[in-house]
Amino acid sequence: MKSILLYVCLVLGALTLFGADVPTEINLLDGSKLKGRITSNNGSEITVISDLGVFRIPLEKLTPESKAAVSEVTKPDVDALLRKVAELEAKVSQLQQENQALRRQVAASPSPGYTPSGSNSLTPSSPTPTTRAAPGGSYTISSTGKRHNSGCRYFGSGRPCGATDGIACKICGG
Repeated sequence: MKSILLYVCLVLGALTLFGADVPTEINLLDGSKLKGRITSNNGSEITVISDLGVFRIPLEKLTPESKAAVSEVTKPDVDALLRKVAELEAKVSQLQQENQALRRQVAASPSPGYTPSGSNSLTPSSPTPTTRAAPGGSYTISSTGKRHNSGCRYFGSGRPCGATDGIACKICGG
């Protein structure tokens, strides 16, 4: 009995000195032992990473000494958690202030209106009468190989062609 108590004290002492990154020996009720790092304790089972892999062990399969060691290892550091919460609250407050400043800045600046110009417009502009009168016929072929007739909005965007050249445009029929 004294050796078990000494073992538990040694495990707990090592854990408090070195933290949870130190491998812990877990004793099971069936007599088997597992050595690894305890990564989580959800109240019903623990997760242990060992050299053999990841194990999920129900708490009812642990010896009382191992249960005590597990509860000590997985005990949350309340002060560290409170510091982290305060740090995150300060960051949220800072981001809210920056967001408000940006919203005010956007609301104050006038938004530019949409004024398409001939050269900057994304949609093709209607051709001028001088481009419509293509020499050699009333068809033009674009750089993509499509043939357009004089009634098409894309007419005049390429070079003059014949009535059977290229592929007929799906809009005007070429």
